[in-house]
Amino acid sequence: MTAKLSKRQKAFADAYLINGGNATEAAKTAGYSPHNIGANAAKTLKNPKIQAYMQERLQPIERETNLEVDKAIAHLLAIGMGQEVEAHNSTYDNRAGEMLQDLTITYVPSPKQQVEALELYLKYKGVLRNASKELEDAQARKAAAEADIAEAKAKDIKQAAEQGGAIIVDDIPDGQATDDQN
Repeated sequence: MTAKLSKRQKAFADAYLINGGNATEAAKTAGYSPHNIGANAAKTLKNPKIQAYMQERLQPIERETNLEVDKAIAHLLAIGMGQEVEAHNSTYDNRAGEMLQDLTITYVPSPKQQVEALELYLKYKGVLRNASKELEDAQARKAAAEADIAEAKAKDIKQAAEQGGAIIVDDIPDGQATDDQN
């Protein structure tokens, strides 16, 4: 068990965890003085007792989350390996406040579902790279190269203007005719 916190410190830590990590808002919620609240909130957040308390509060949630992730991965692998799996389907009528249908079925995944599950698992593990990521990378390299070319052209034009000369810039892509050529 961590060191004992004051009521205000505990309120701050709890508010910080609830609001998604906004220390200033947590300090306001806990009743800290509005004078220099941002600085006081930052100082309070760095307090080792408060950090230990928040870590202690988060551990069960993190363990539960990891268990849920582990279950999802195990389910994904079961589908990928073509093992018999259970699926649950519930239909609830909110207006009437009653369950209309609560169904559990057992099935063997189709080959398409198996391939999709294995593909998803391999992407999760980082073994399979997304083709669109490679396309994005290529497009970024192309845009950078085009920017370099435009910069070089601008430099040439500026240099020619400074020297009193002229420069001919051909910005018409190959295969496209101008009005003068038609």
